[in-house]
Amino acid sequence: MPEHGFGEDTTLNTVGTPGYLSWVHFGDLHIQEEEDENYSDFLDLIEEANENLAGEVDFAFLPGDNAENGTEAEYNLVRRALDRLVLPVHVIAGDHDRKAGTLDYFRRYLEPEPYRAVALQTFRLLFLNAMDGDTQKDFDLSSEQLEWLRQELDEARAAGLRPLLFLHLYPSELRTRAAELNRLVREFRVELVEMGHTHYNELANDGHTIYAVTRSTGQIEEGPPGFSFTTVDGDVISWKFKPRGTWPFVMITSPSDENLITRPESSHHVVRGVVPVRATMWGASAVSAVSYSVDELSPRPMHFAHGHWSVEWDSSEVPDGSHRLAIHAVTEAGRTAQDAISILVNQAGQYKAPLRSAIDYENAIGAYPAKYVLGTQLGPNENGTKGPWPSWRGKL
Repeated sequence: MPEHGFGEDTTLNTVGTPGYLSWVHFGDLHIQEEEDENYSDFLDLIEEANENLAGEVDFAFLPGDNAENGTEAEYNLVRRALDRLVLPVHVIAGDHDRKAGTLDYFRRYLEPEPYRAVALQTFRLLFLNAMDGDTQKDFDLSSEQLEWLRQELDEARAAGLRPLLFLHLYPSELRTRAAELNRLVREFRVELVEMGHTHYNELANDGHTIYAVTRSTGQIEEGPPGFSFTTVDGDVISWKFKPRGTWPFVMITSPSDENLITRPESSHHVVRGVVPVRATMWGASAVSAVSYSVDELSPRPMHFAHGHWSVEWDSSEVPDGSHRLAIHAVTEAGRTAQDAISILVNQAGQYKAPLRSAIDYENAIGAYPAKYVLGTQLGPNENGTKGPWPSWRGKL
């Protein structure tokens, strides 16, 4: 991929680059009627994705609860919307998708294989069916699916592929297979479990795995609808929600956010020495400048190459401890985009992990407004709310 200078098209990212993966996550849709606000919101978000992300992310993900009552008419609406989306899409089932008693319509309109594996670059994406239990209301995996998963993880390890899981809900919420799934996640060092279901943005970190939840499209308590971005850049996982509205959108992809440290042995997690600072920008052309700053240090320029805005930074110029890393971008049209995270610097590589719970969602990092995690989630779907959907148009 050629390098680009300032004033040229610098939107190309690292799609197809080994070790880097990016996707957008449309939260639970709960589609019922064509005239409902959440359906028009979904269509608007698809239009935004087509305009700003075509060829710029690897795929789009839908985490289940696509159809509110699991009816054929609802699935037909979801299918018609997805037919407009130019991104590759991966869909899994949720409890509302099985509300009619089976996943037959889900298979016919959205995805014939409710659980499946996809090899993509250096990754093995494992899309699970949490509605594989014995009864209509069970969240569970069948013994057959669990054995399939173990085999897939074995094969991924043998092939040197990194496994990522996509599930409707937190593993601990499965009725009988929670402990077994969690053992597999730990045994095969699954780096990320991406989910929906709760209706709220949430990030959790148990010290080994990141759990990322994206709010439902119709959820009304966290502002306008949008979608989340997830990136895996080397050994660093980054996540951020983007409400519908102004572009461009920029996200720091390395080093790791202090809240998401899972590999303290890596200098990209517990920062030390000279490390690359990288960011990816979507939905922008003709960029005038991108700069980074650490705490109150003066901003310094970043350079575009191989899909990233990047720079080598000598972390020894700041003392050990937590520091604010910020990115600021300006386009020739005068639009701006920012991102900021907290990073942990320790030149000896020392890291004192916070206390962790054995229950996945109890490791939630709490409110993080910069990522649009507002901390309004009270637990796995304990106060999930949807509709009626007010119009957020013109209020961004």
